[in-house]
Amino acid sequence: MPIETTDIARLAQILENSGVDTIEIEEPGLTLKLVVATRLRTAASASRAAATAPAADHFVMAKADVAGHFRAAHPWQDKPFVAPGQRIEAGATLGLVKIGLLYAPVVAPTAGIVDAVIAETGAMVGYGTPIVRILPRAPGNPLN
Repeated sequence: MPIETTDIARLAQILENSGVDTIEIEEPGLTLKLVVATRLRTAASASRAAATAPAADHFVMAKADVAGHFRAAHPWQDKPFVAPGQRIEAGATLGLVKIGLLYAPVVAPTAGIVDAVIAETGAMVGYGTPIVRILPRAPGNPLN
């Protein structure tokens, strides 16, 4: 039975709600390991709430689509893909998640300004882990 992206998102939500950070499913011809960073989300939510509670609802999170190790910069570059305060377009590469020998991009879900890069380079991230917080571009918003 094939697993759809919506199934993975639903499993990630169940893990997050239950406080479980890892699940591994093995069937003939199929192996799925799903890792969610429940501690990172809790810490990020607590610090964001304390620092910017009134504006917290206006941010959009760019999240990891796969589990692996986060890289803020390409392995051949020293400069990170994005930095706080940088203006970005929807679809821009914000970082990479290394899975074995492969790298999967973390892309911006919306245009706006990078508020914070939440994940640290080298940190293990799971499906749905917040990577970058973005203040979306909005008509009439003087910030962007």
